[in-house]
Amino acid sequence: MGCALRFGLLGPPVLYDACGTRDAHDTCGAPDVRAVGSPKVRALLAALLLEAGRVVPVGSLKDTLWGGAPPASAQASLHNHVTRLRRLLDDPERLRATPPGYLLRVDEGELDVHVFERHLAVARGAHAARDWELVVRECLSALALWRGAPLSGLPSEVGGYAFVQRLREARLLLEDWRYDAELAVGGSRLGALVPELAALAAEHPLRESYHRQLMLALHRTGRRAEALAVHRDLRSRLVGELGVEPGPGVREAHVEVLRGTPGTPGTPTAPARPGVPARPAVPAAPAMPTVPAVPVGPAAPAGVATPAAPAGAAMPAVPATPVAPDAFAVPAAPAALATPAGVAASVAPAVPAASAVPAAPRVPGGSAASSAPDARGVSGAPAVRSGPGRSGPAVPGEADTPPPH
Repeated sequence: MGCALRFGLLGPPVLYDACGTRDAHDTCGAPDVRAVGSPKVRALLAALLLEAGRVVPVGSLKDTLWGGAPPASAQASLHNHVTRLRRLLDDPERLRATPPGYLLRVDEGELDVHVFERHLAVARGAHAARDWELVVRECLSALALWRGAPLSGLPSEVGGYAFVQRLREARLLLEDWRYDAELAVGGSRLGALVPELAALAAEHPLRESYHRQLMLALHRTGRRAEALAVHRDLRSRLVGELGVEPGPGVREAHVEVLRGTPGTPGTPTAPARPGVPARPAVPAAPAMPTVPAVPVGPAAPAGVATPAAPAGAAMPAVPATPVAPDAFAVPAAPAALATPAGVAASVAPAVPAASAVPAAPRVPGGSAASSAPDARGVSGAPAVRSGPGRSGPAVPGEADTPPPH
């Protein structure tokens, strides 16, 4: 940390002296930290730092100090707290009364949160570029600024919940990157990582990244059984509490432990698949043999017209396929054959008319019994008897007598 640091929010709000102790080469060491004793002054400093470089209204400051129920003397009390805070600053002009409130000037690099975020950005780029040495340096520099939970020791009226959650998640991300880099570099540091990762895994029992890194650190230091136990416990917890299986990173680490093949130094453990050999290439299928073309007749020479059928020529009749006669239907005349345009079609011969059936002899009594074929066209069928109120086939031998009067 350089000498520019002046304010701290990564823990209880504090002030840093202008410069810390100097070594033999006259370089600045860590700046000296000065705690703010008064709870009201500490809450006032936090409220101003959360809006660093912007004017904070007097009403907001009163709510921060008195929880939305300021006393009648709140204006005078606020002025006194501002005066006490000015005495603690290295430059009293940093804190100015600017209507409608107060403004605290914070230059670049003077607030530990800003320095922390700068290291975070550099570490993110180094992790993407797989510059593991730079990742380790930047992560350690950022984590060294952390003194505890941000804004700790302040009343809830100060607010900043989203601010605190964002910083906590950023710290966990830095821890992830740092241990990824340490595992990629390898060396004698692996043994020292095991207790640190075990503590983080116990603190965050459902965070898979710390368990994955702990498995790899145990495996690469010869503690394979313990690595498998970590995987077993994590999987049981995830399935039992969340109903999900471990993610791909944990599964890849598990494969490495099972196969007993340590990862290659300099290779990241999360995006890569350590210990998993590449699949062999599948040979291409042989080409199918070419099927020879079927020879066709010679094409007509160009310019030679195909002779047309002579006009008026009749198409030869196609003999009909014999079909068993239907005993109950008169066979229909065959339809005319379709012919090409301009060519007369032959007319099928007409079906000969049915033979005339001789009239039946007249029966005494004045009624004639018809022996003509019935409606179904079968000759010799019993005739339908005529007469009022009677229908149906005639009974042989029955006289056709008129109805009684």
